[in-house]
Amino acid sequence: MRRHAFFIALLVVVAAARFAILFASQTHVHSDEAIIGLMGKHILEGRHFPFYMYGQPYNAGAAWEAYLASVAFALFGVGVVPLKGCIVVLSLLCLFLFYRMGCVLYDRRTAVFAALAFALTPSLLKWHFQVRGYSWYFVSIPVLTLLFASIESTSVPKRRTLLLFGLASGLSIWCLELAFPLVAALWLLLILRRRISLSSAPAGLIGFLLGYAPVIVFNLTHRFSNWRYVVIERPGGGFSALFQLSNWRRIFLDEMPKFFGPDTVLWYYAEKPAVGYVFYGIALFALGLAIWPFVKSPGKIPRAVRGDLADAQKSDFDMVLLTAASFVPYLSQAPGVPSYFFGACFFLSMLTGRMLECGFSSSMPWPRLGAAAALAAILVTGIVVLIRVGQTNQIETLSLCEDRRTYCMTRIASADIDGVHRDLKQRNMTSVWTTISFVYPLLFESGETLAVSNEIFEPPYRVYPEDMQWREPKRDRDAAFVVETNAPLRSLTELRCEQVFGSPPLAREYGKLTVITNR
Repeated sequence: MRRHAFFIALLVVVAAARFAILFASQTHVHSDEAIIGLMGKHILEGRHFPFYMYGQPYNAGAAWEAYLASVAFALFGVGVVPLKGCIVVLSLLCLFLFYRMGCVLYDRRTAVFAALAFALTPSLLKWHFQVRGYSWYFVSIPVLTLLFASIESTSVPKRRTLLLFGLASGLSIWCLELAFPLVAALWLLLILRRRISLSSAPAGLIGFLLGYAPVIVFNLTHRFSNWRYVVIERPGGGFSALFQLSNWRRIFLDEMPKFFGPDTVLWYYAEKPAVGYVFYGIALFALGLAIWPFVKSPGKIPRAVRGDLADAQKSDFDMVLLTAASFVPYLSQAPGVPSYFFGACFFLSMLTGRMLECGFSSSMPWPRLGAAAALAAILVTGIVVLIRVGQTNQIETLSLCEDRRTYCMTRIASADIDGVHRDLKQRNMTSVWTTISFVYPLLFESGETLAVSNEIFEPPYRVYPEDMQWREPKRDRDAAFVVETNAPLRSLTELRCEQVFGSPPLAREYGKLTVITNR
């Protein structure tokens, strides 16, 4: 235990901070979180047992989060905090596995520095509470890397380890298809390093088939909907954007400073936070230090591919390669989706830990001074962002942009949402018409006592399975309307209510939200 005292202390502090943030500023859900919360509620009630997220033929990680949430609901009741508490617990498990990954790839000192950088990286900060299907994907990354390192460390790997690696690979891709490039890169490295041969490959393939078999069965029984979506129907610009210089400029000059900031919940905001530039610069420097030996001596590259280098430098090569593999999904989208690059945070944090350890171990004063400055920047900016997130209770969701045709990210304060709930409860409203972003949050946070729909304003957004009953709101004076205060829909709603019911409706504003009623 003494050997890991620094990490244990870090884990305790991080756990205390994350649970404090959970209770202080994570008291409401956005649409995706609400849908997964409703899935967990339906599992607990025995109404439905989902394979993927409602309304999607992919992202099994969301269903797995729902099953875990159903256990928390059984113990603590259905609510936002039990739902998000599951994600916090998984994030702490992920931090522990990440530390073990650092110990195996490098040493304890590097692992502690890397774990500190990983715990404070702003890109993932809000995702330690986000219920979106990514938590199991995050756990799978260090699990896969640990199994890879175990196989790679011996010339004749055990068949049981190969079986487990194959099983973890299949489960990871089932969990979230974003894992495919990472899994492919790990398998390719093992093949090139002759750790997987014709005689040992069957063990890994059997494990993979065991882990991925449920997906195969699902596709055979559901008209290949999962494979069809992932390969053909998935939205995005595809890899054709790689051949346009403007896209590379957009990614590295506009999107990456935002990616390394804390506002990576779904899409990017317009602003570029200063903290994003700090962590972007540190990541680039750490990545550059890892790449430099191979630039200076290109002959090391084939040796690294074969696994013939010293352990630390070989691990550097692997981290760079896995960062590149994690970049592949991000390149397939234009504009970029932050969550498609999250896998790289693991490997860049590990390289940051390696950079800090090398700097502090140097006999020269400048590397030590540079490492101290980088560590201070990580601590100061990371802690500031942590405090700011804990002080800001809000949800981040989508609303109509100024052009009234596309959607943009917006922030809705907790006080605004609380005001809406109080208003509906005081007036005994059970039927609510609202916009697409608030249908499922109102359903989940009301315990499905409300009948909610967006059909009046836009095409109905219904993700419930066909065998589950959907309650439609009333279309009379007993219905309420919840719209954004400054949205163009508000004036249209008020005008239509006055035309239908013969008197001006009552509109009560709660910050960015407004409740409109006719009684």
